[in-house]
Amino acid sequence: MVLDVGFGVHETVAHFGNRRCKLHFCGLPDALTAPPVIPAPVQKTGQFVDESVRQENLLEAWRDRFRHVLNFPEGTQFDLCLFWDSFNYMDDLALKAFFEVLYPFIRKETLGHGLIQLKEDRQVTNREYGVQSQDQLVMRPGHHAERTSHPRPQARVAAMLKGFAVSHGVLRRDGLLEVSLKTE
Repeated sequence: MVLDVGFGVHETVAHFGNRRCKLHFCGLPDALTAPPVIPAPVQKTGQFVDESVRQENLLEAWRDRFRHVLNFPEGTQFDLCLFWDSFNYMDDLALKAFFEVLYPFIRKETLGHGLIQLKEDRQVTNREYGVQSQDQLVMRPGHHAERTSHPRPQARVAAMLKGFAVSHGVLRRDGLLEVSLKTE
C-alpha cells in the first residue's frame, strides 16, 4: 500500500503499476490551496478573543478537511508514504492536523519520504516529484499556482509528524533536506 500525497506524476504510476500494490493519491495539493475559514467568535464590545480557542478551532477545521481528503477504506494501512515537499506548504497547525488524521492509516513498519525546506527560497517551490526507478527520483518544475511555503527547522517539522520519526536526512544541493521516515 503506497500513499503519494503529490501530484501523481506518470513516472510514479508507471513504476508502481508494474508491481502488486495499491497506489493511493489523496489530492492534498488541492486541499492546501487556501486555509479553512472559521467563523469569528461573537463577542461583546470590549471583550478579548481567546487566541487558544481560535487556534483550536482552526486545528479542528484542518482535521475536518484532512478527514475528507484521507477518506480511505477502514483497515487501510500504508507501507510507504511519499510526502515529497508537502510539509513545506502546510503551516504548523495544518501539518499537525494532517499527521493526526493520517495516523490511523500507518502501521509500525510504515516508511516515509519527504523534503523539508529549511529557508525561504522560491527556487525550490512549485515542483513535481515522482519515482523513476527503485533508486532514482524525478523532479521537474510544477505547473501549478504558486503556493505559500512555510520553511522551518527539521526539529520543528519532526515534532509534528505524529507516528513518524526522521531516520535519516541528507542536505541536497538545492537546499532541501531530504528525509527518510520510520514509524515510532
